[in-house]
Amino acid sequence: MKPAAFACALAAAASPAAAQDAGWSFAASAYLWLPALSTSIDTDEGTIDTDLSASDAIADLEFAFMGAFEARNGRWGLIGDLIYSDIQLSSPSRRGQLFDKTTLETELGVFSGYVMYRVRETTDVAFDIGGGFRGYSADVELRLKGNLAEDRDFGGGETWVDPLVAARVIVPFSDKWFGTAFADFGGTGSDEMTYQALASVGYRFNARWSAQAAYRYLSIEKSFGGSDTTMELYGPVLGATYRF
Repeated sequence: MKPAAFACALAAAASPAAAQDAGWSFAASAYLWLPALSTSIDTDEGTIDTDLSASDAIADLEFAFMGAFEARNGRWGLIGDLIYSDIQLSSPSRRGQLFDKTTLETELGVFSGYVMYRVRETTDVAFDIGGGFRGYSADVELRLKGNLAEDRDFGGGETWVDPLVAARVIVPFSDKWFGTAFADFGGTGSDEMTYQALASVGYRFNARWSAQAAYRYLSIEKSFGGSDTTMELYGPVLGATYRF
């Protein structure tokens, strides 16, 4: 049974904790991310592209979970972010009369971990830089359902880790409104890269509670079973944050 809601999560990247001079501080956010999904797979039948809007992705979603948490002590911060989704889709083939249907199943688990250092903090801006890793467990299965030709299967399962560099900027617009931008980039070569960007606007109700609206983009490039694959997830985010 498919869930009624796409995801509920804890995401520190969407709304970071404020830095403290001493002691630990934490931030947890519950949010809803509604991403579209674009997949491009190179095969011996040519490049096969699939595109799902956010509404289609929700309709084809089997399961999804996303969660993150941030801990800060002085200038140092730790962030962990988890994404899991299982999407299955089917569409008419664009390969002429040889194939009449394309099916794609994408099962993706991603954990990103960061160590961040606050290099600047004033009343006007806070700026963090850092590094970390992104670990994946992914299974991408593409099938061309034969009409005049036999069925063709591409893709496979992979588990791997990419190193990352990251940066974050937090700008208070007033005592209530603030903006956040976060980006990372990493990989181990031209055929294995990843990058992410998030921009949000938030409203602070009090010292503990705030709400955010954001846009998030995540790209992953990897070879699955000899087929070079690019996956892109992008869409709006709505969330609420509790600091403690």
